[in-house]
Amino acid sequence: MSKQKLSRILLSVVIVNTAVVSVAVDWNATHIFNPTWVPHARFHDVVMLWLLSSLSVVALWLLWRRSLEPDISVTVATLVPVLFWTPFFFATLLVPGTSLSALPDEPLPLIVGIPIYPNVVVATINEILAAISYWLYRSSPKTSTKII
Repeated sequence: MSKQKLSRILLSVVIVNTAVVSVAVDWNATHIFNPTWVPHARFHDVVMLWLLSSLSVVALWLLWRRSLEPDISVTVATLVPVLFWTPFFFATLLVPGTSLSALPDEPLPLIVGIPIYPNVVVATINEILAAISYWLYRSSPKTSTKII
């Protein structure tokens, strides 16, 4: 299997995982159907999930379509999950009162006394896999395309 194909397969897994996990985690009583959330916050979560799912479909299409500019297609497809997961590393620093925990007093695993947030672990894994897939694609030999 070529590096380019392996890259596309790995990135497809990341894109699908990003959309499916996000919908599965948010479409429940801790998020969208949480009675303690104000209605407008629930609205924004639904909009975010719709946008993420739609962009994920576009990313998959870009990734697998025939193109005279495959580098641009792969770059944009890579940016979809990368841009989605990146705020998990800084959003709580930007907006006081936000939390990485879905529920107040949620028990978190600790490693050397540091709380480990499951969503940050998922974000980290997806960011690393997206970077690996992009590196695989960029390090593969390119085939030239002639435009007439």
